[in-house]
Amino acid sequence: MEPQFHTAPVTLSVLDTGVPEETVDLARRIESAGYDRIWVTEHHTETQSACPSVMAAAVLASTTRLAVTVGGVLARLHSPYVVAQQIKLLAKLYGDRIQFGVAGAFPGTHIAEVVGAPLAETPEVYSERLLQLRDLALAPHGTESGSRTSTAPAASPGDDALYGYGQLIVGPVGAEPTSFCVCGTSNGAATFAGKLGFPFAFHDFLAPQGKKEDRISVCRQYFDAGGTHLSVAVSGICAETNDEAERLWEVRSKTRACEWRRPSFLGTVEEAAAQIAMIAQETTADEIVIQPLSSNFETRVATLEALHEPLRTQLA
Repeated sequence: MEPQFHTAPVTLSVLDTGVPEETVDLARRIESAGYDRIWVTEHHTETQSACPSVMAAAVLASTTRLAVTVGGVLARLHSPYVVAQQIKLLAKLYGDRIQFGVAGAFPGTHIAEVVGAPLAETPEVYSERLLQLRDLALAPHGTESGSRTSTAPAASPGDDALYGYGQLIVGPVGAEPTSFCVCGTSNGAATFAGKLGFPFAFHDFLAPQGKKEDRISVCRQYFDAGGTHLSVAVSGICAETNDEAERLWEVRSKTRACEWRRPSFLGTVEEAAAQIAMIAQETTADEIVIQPLSSNFETRVATLEALHEPLRTQLA
């Protein structure tokens, strides 16, 4: 299938993987710069946030129009019931400013051992967990969701009885999200999201670079499977000159052991904006999610501020 170019403006978003004490400030500053959305993530390290729903609530309470994606809840690790409760509460409080997404990455062995719930290790179990999450989070009580229907009897407030798979009442009700985003880099993830009609986030920065045909193939696979909304997450480095950007990447790749891939964009602001716009065109993305590669907070913010207007112009 040939890609269909979108007439609606491309959403410009920011991916935050930094320390949580900087996230609210980052959100406020990118909102002022004109960005549409921020993605907050789940990372089990000594410095990053492992609680994206809590982080999302803090950002939503501290901004006025910025949308938030709880991007990359590790669905292999968590109970679908708990995740559904969290996202439905956020939807009740903040309406369509909140979206949630799931990622299929495996947590470290030490995390899996202490989580206290079975890990969804196989593709089949992982897919079933996502279907259960869909039924719990998206379907209002007594209505259809996908291939299953909730037919539980009416429950009084506080009634948490389990009537059976796909029939558990999850509250609060009244502001159910309409979908969740599936994050991934593979044809399998793209097909799964497309068949369900869910948004798909292709994490370009996690895929081996230098294989443009693979990027295009996965994104086309999503649309071929019936998908309608594609996000593409990119990461890279901006500098005053292309040579300086290359030097910064060489230093980073050696210290971070990431020689196996290239950044999605690399060069001056103008070069980076052109590279990102080309990726958006190749993939027919509805949303571009940007992650500046720098450990310095002010450098990341400055990169995002500098990129916004040139990128809007390139994508117009």
